[in-house]
Amino acid sequence: MARDSVKHNNRSCSEPVKGSFIIASIDIGSHTARLLISRSVSFPGLFQPIARKRDYINLADGLKEYGDREISPNAVKQTLAVLTDFASVIKEYGTEVVRAVSTGVMRKVCNRADFLKLIHDRTGIDIKVISGREEALLTQKGVLHSLNYNGPFVIFDLGGGTTEFISSQDLNIGAKSVPLGAMVLTQRFFDSDPPDKKQIKSLSGHIDRLLTKTFLQIPFKGDEFLMIGAGGTVTTLAAMVNRIRARDITPEKLNGLVIKKTQIEDLFEYMRDLPFKERLKLPGLDSGRAGVILAGALAIIRILRFFHSSEIKISFSDILEGVQIAYLQGE
Repeated sequence: MARDSVKHNNRSCSEPVKGSFIIASIDIGSHTARLLISRSVSFPGLFQPIARKRDYINLADGLKEYGDREISPNAVKQTLAVLTDFASVIKEYGTEVVRAVSTGVMRKVCNRADFLKLIHDRTGIDIKVISGREEALLTQKGVLHSLNYNGPFVIFDLGGGTTEFISSQDLNIGAKSVPLGAMVLTQRFFDSDPPDKKQIKSLSGHIDRLLTKTFLQIPFKGDEFLMIGAGGTVTTLAAMVNRIRARDITPEKLNGLVIKKTQIEDLFEYMRDLPFKERLKLPGLDSGRAGVILAGALAIIRILRFFHSSEIKISFSDILEGVQIAYLQGE
């Protein structure tokens, strides 16, 4: 499981993979770890999903306490348990190729090397920590493949630690990673449950300033491009707006859905005064997401306002699919 099978190791970087086999991709983010197992198929489909798993690992949890330097012992234990389970599923399906990437807070912690070695020793899974730009480009592959869209676009993928922005070339954004993540923002700005008006105002100002600084010289008119949203917060909000239960959230139900900014704003206004236990009763929201949904929703609202967009198209598919596409295209 730790390496691509010998059968596929000797190809050149530009040579597409031929033949049918089982491939797994793993995404280890700041808040969640996810697994996708697929069967390779002929172009243009490239792959057919077989199984998915997701669990909360909370890598960003405790970073304040550890001085933004080390992943906490509890997060290490949690991640090892989840990846051990993933390894058993990978073995069960007879997977021949495993590609695992990590993003978000893993890029900056000082105990990263020791942690990655521990994961490899316990599970046999090799993990590559990728840059924000690499994450953005892999996300773009997964999103555009699933939506089959070719026009001007801005994609944002809001995770637990960062948000990746990708655009078509004529919009002059390229691929950028911005430190806006639902879990990290929750920990930094919200000290009560639910947060008070002062905390919400402070977070809103922080998001606006960061977006302005990042995209300072780029004018935007929302009616000139398609705004596409990906990531756990986006798909959760889409499920909540459409009253889809958390256990029923799938690519088939969510890919291509459109939700209005006003729908997200109305939902946020309803949730902002609800404590955690009350938020848990809302359809589409699970316990792992309920603690960070307010900061995540507020970030999306401010992003849409900044880009002058009145709606977003939802993509459940993202970097997990992108990792598989890149491999199958010989990259």
